[in-house]
This record gives sequence, C-alpha cells and structure tokens, in this order.
Amino acid sequence: MDEGTKRLGAQLQASREARRPRLTQPEAADLLGASRTTVQNIEAGKFTKVNRTVRDYAALLGWPDGRAEEIYAGGTPAAGSEADEEPPPSVPSSGLPLPPAVEYELRTGETLESAVINLGPDEDDGHVIVVLQGRKGATPEEIARIAARYRKARRYLQGLAADVPPEADEVADS
Repeated sequence: MDEGTKRLGAQLQASREARRPRLTQPEAADLLGASRTTVQNIEAGKFTKVNRTVRDYAALLGWPDGRAEEIYAGGTPAAGSEADEEPPPSVPSSGLPLPPAVEYELRTGETLESAVINLGPDEDDGHVIVVLQGRKGATPEEIARIAARYRKARRYLQGLAADVPPEADEVADS
C-alpha cells in the first residue's frame, strides 16, 4: 500500500460518505457488481494500481474520467473541485429521480437503442421504457450479439403488452 493508493482510497470513501442520499459500502458494492470486501479494500487503499474496478467506483461516485488517476499520482483536490465537493445526487439533469443503479448503468454504458412499449391502447395503460446499453468500446460482433438478444426480449415484451403469447409474435416475424 503506497501513498497514492491511501490518498485515493480516502478520497473515494469521503465522496461515498458525503453522498445524499446516503450510500453504504454494501449498496456501493452491489451497484458496482463487486463484493463489499472489494469496496472496503479500495477505500482502505489496499490495491496496487488504478484498475477498471477503481475507475468504475469513481464514476459511480460522480467523479469525472481521469480524476482517480490524478489523485493517485499525487494530485490533491483543490477547494471547490469535483472530488472535494459533494457528489451529485442520484437525479440526472432532467430532474427525473432514478435509482442509483439505473443512473450508474446509463452513465457507464453506451446506449445502442431505446424503445417505448405501450402496455395498452390508452395512454393511462402505462408503458415500459427500454434503454439498450452495451459496454463502451464494444466490438461490432459484441454489438450484434447484444442486438440479437434485445430483439428476442423486445418481441417478448411486446407480446406481454399485447396479451399475445411470445410464440405467436415469433411466428409473425418468421
């Protein structure tokens, strides 16, 4: 454990603790797709380099790209800088409240497609909003695989909305 990892871990912990609504280590671990021990080790500075997990944790806390590397390399947050301020709340600029897990996924992935699926013929029947995300920098093959999976899921969702069994929708597409 060197000074850079201790400094970065302490800043990440301070950012998590300053978040409103409050974000616990187990919640952060769940959103990150990691264990609580991983989050504890990051905050304690028990890592050897700024890896993808550390970068993803920083992004989850609202840090801009590259800020974790700056802190690790010896940079200190200037008064009023992003790492020194309270991270943004779990509400995007549109003002619509989103759960932290949704906000994180929207921020860290690449949007490939989106759709609104009406649950009935009337406006008050409700609707489902689908945002298809992929990994940033995904290869064309990965995007094609994701798109194929999405088409199958979309037909299923549309079948549920229309009260039509998904098998009937697949026959219509054949």
